[in-house]
Amino acid sequence: MTTDQFGVIARKLAVLAVKTDTSFALRAFLNLSATRDIVDVMNEIDCLARMLDDHAPEGRER
Repeated sequence: MTTDQFGVIARKLAVLAVKTDTSFALRAFLNLSATRDIVDVMNEIDCLARMLDDHAPEGRER
């Protein structure tokens, strides 16, 4: 992943943080992520995505 790609992702996370249907907890995480190292944030998001995928309802397409 390039530095430019991290910038694009950071901007998308910022947009998600201000959406009205974003939960308070997710908004807090996203707002805090703006001041943190983007690699750490991406690693946390990847970890959460893997956990969700592992516990997804049966029959989900992969």
